[in-house]
This record gives sequence, C-alpha cells and structure tokens, in this order.
Amino acid sequence: MTKYEQLQDCIFKSDIAYMASESERIPAQAVRVGDDYGIFFNESAFETSAERRVALAHEKAHCDAGALYCVSAPLITKAQCENRAWKRTICDVIPFDDSFKREFERCIYADGLDIYELADKLDVTVEFVTRAIEFYHSRGECW
Repeated sequence: MTKYEQLQDCIFKSDIAYMASESERIPAQAVRVGDDYGIFFNESAFETSAERRVALAHEKAHCDAGALYCVSAPLITKAQCENRAWKRTICDVIPFDDSFKREFERCIYADGLDIYELADKLDVTVEFVTRAIEFYHSRGECW
C-alpha cells in the first residue's frame, strides 16, 4: 500500500467524509457542514502520487485543525487558516523524528542537499519538502 493509499485509508476510517470530485477549478477542498467535515477531491487533477498525497493531507489537516473559512472571509482569516493547516500537514506527513533525520542526512552530498531525492524518498513534492525544512528550521530543530 502506498503512502497515498494509507492516507486515503486513514480518511475512510475517520469521521471525515471523502467525496470524489471532477472539479478542475478546485481540485481539493475541505468543507464543514454543521459538526461534520468532508473533503471533495479530484484525483485526476494531480499528476503524481506525491502531489495527490500532499493535497489530500493538506485538506485533511484543515479538517483536523478546524481551520476552515468561508470564501468571503477576510484575507487575514484565510491566511491564518492556511498557515495552521500547513503546519499540521507538515507535522503529520513529515514528522521531525529519527526517520526523517536519517533520510535528510542520506540525501546530503558534498555539493549540498539533494532535495529531489529527499522528496522522492518521502513521496512528497519538492515544494513540500522545502516548506517542511523551513518550518522545522524556524522552530529551531537541529539535524
């Protein structure tokens, strides 16, 4: 089972409803109706398993953190919710543990970090690895 399939399985077993979508304009979106959460997700809108995994984990993080907002919400509210969801996504997908530290150290060469290899090993996008490294660095985490 791939990491993406494991994430899907986790969502299917949770209280979060998963609904396949065909929307190209909004390929992934977390919603709340009353006390219930759901994710609309268009798998075909993403080219790779890594892109699907990051997008789905981010929408799950919106639900888990209660970081949802209305389309008409002020920009500051949207930014705060997105920030909370990204932090949660990073901690859920790439926790700062011994496993991550080992993979990080393995991907360092004489000419610097091979971010592409690290992203591939973790089955996430290069942008997501970069975001995670910046996040952990800002928290003072050390390798």
